[in-house]
Amino acid sequence: MEYKTLNNGLKMPMVGLGVYNIPEKETQRVVEDALSVGYRSIDTAAMYENEKGVGDAVRACNVPREGLFKAIGVSNFYPNTFPMIVKDTKIMPVVNQCEAHVLYQQRKMREYLKPYDVALEAWSPLAEGRSSIFKDKTLVGIGEKYGKTSAQIALKFLVQNDIIIIPKTTHKERMVENISLFDFTLTDDDLAAIRRLDTGRNVTGWPSDALRYEPASVDWPSAVNYFVLT
Repeated sequence: MEYKTLNNGLKMPMVGLGVYNIPEKETQRVVEDALSVGYRSIDTAAMYENEKGVGDAVRACNVPREGLFKAIGVSNFYPNTFPMIVKDTKIMPVVNQCEAHVLYQQRKMREYLKPYDVALEAWSPLAEGRSSIFKDKTLVGIGEKYGKTSAQIALKFLVQNDIIIIPKTTHKERMVENISLFDFTLTDDDLAAIRRLDTGRNVTGWPSDALRYEPASVDWPSAVNYFVLT
């Protein structure tokens, strides 16, 4: 595992588990599976309505409780809204979680967050499987060089660009696949080829002003996220 040092000095795993839209009745099992295969970061928020399952899994796991703590981040704040939340805050969020993947690489957002020392974290880092991303010839071809899947190449690209990722899955074998990213390195040519996949547009339909940096009066949907780390 590789780690990102956050603005509060804590080191956050570059790969965590997303649990958005996982039914409450399944959440405990899913999180326990993730912890058992090495995950130490679980993305959770009140709006997901499955926090109890996350908490139950943490209580049931064999990970020492003294090693568990929370870091606060925000979701879906873009340049016309992000200053509103950080202007008068006493605690700077450690991450801003936004849609990001090889089709929507958030280059402007990554540069925008640097002066704030706030990390970018990608939700839907596999673009929800849309636009035939898993069959993309560039990703498949690069994957063949390393014995990796197209999904792993897409995730590795984000990690190698210093973007924290939280791919969601309820399947243990996929959890293992998604975290097995640290035994190879993409070359400059690989990275350049994948950069050409960027459309500059999101695929989920979530409101986004990533390409518009002028002030706006619209309040986009947002959420506060908590990350269980060890």
